[in-house]
Amino acid sequence: MNKIATILTAGALSLATSTAVNAAEGGISASANLGAVSDYKFRGISQNDGSPAMQGGVDLDFGNGVYLGTWASQVDFAYGEDETKFEQDFYGGYGGELSDNVSYDVGYIYYAYHGGSHDEDYQEVYGSVSISDLTLGLAYSDNYWADTGAFYYPYAEYSFALPADVSLGFHVGANMFDEEGFLFEDDSYIDYSVSVGKDFGGLNLSASLVGTDISKKECFGLDWCEPSVLAGATYTW
Repeated sequence: MNKIATILTAGALSLATSTAVNAAEGGISASANLGAVSDYKFRGISQNDGSPAMQGGVDLDFGNGVYLGTWASQVDFAYGEDETKFEQDFYGGYGGELSDNVSYDVGYIYYAYHGGSHDEDYQEVYGSVSISDLTLGLAYSDNYWADTGAFYYPYAEYSFALPADVSLGFHVGANMFDEEGFLFEDDSYIDYSVSVGKDFGGLNLSASLVGTDISKKECFGLDWCEPSVLAGATYTW
C-alpha cells in the first residue's frame, strides 16, 4: 500500500497532484523535499506500523504542464525479518487550466517496495479536476497492492486559507475493490482526513486527523486503521 505525496493528509494522490502542476512557462525547473511524519498513513491506513517515518522526493517541472518525479518513505508492514524497508514512487503527468477557476491533472504512478521478499509493486493511473477550492479525482489500478485485484479510488478534497496564512483541508475517499481480498470480508472502505498546515519559507508544518471506517478486526487485527492525529514537517527547496 502507499501514496504519492509528502503532505500529511496522505489520503489522495498527494505528491503528484499537489506539487505544482500548473507550471510556469519557459524552461525546466527542479525541486526537492525532505521531511518526517509521526506516522505514514496512506488512504487512511498506517504504512509504518504506527511509527514515525522519514520521507523525501525530487520533482521536475518542464514548464509546459508536464511533470515527472519520484518520492520515497520508510515503511514497515510488520512481516518480521523479511519486512519491506521502504517504498518508492515514480510518477509523471500533465496539468493545465481550462479557465481561471478550473484546472485539471492526469498522470501515472508506479509504487515500488524495496527490502523485503514480498511482491507488493503496483501501478495506477489518475485524474482530477479542481474548481476553485474543490477537487474531484479518480485513481485506478488494474491490480492493487499485493495482487489484490482491480481497484478504484474516487475522492473529493476541499481546501482553503485561514487567517495568518494557515491552510485547512478536508478529504474523503472511497476505496473500492472488484473482489474481496484486501480486507477480510468487505470489498470497500472509506478514508477521511482533516488537516491544517502553515508554510515558513520552505518549511511546512502540518497536523491532521486521519481515519477510516474499517474495524480493528478487519484491519488485520491491528490499530493501523483507527482514527489518529498525525504531525509532520517538510522542507522544500
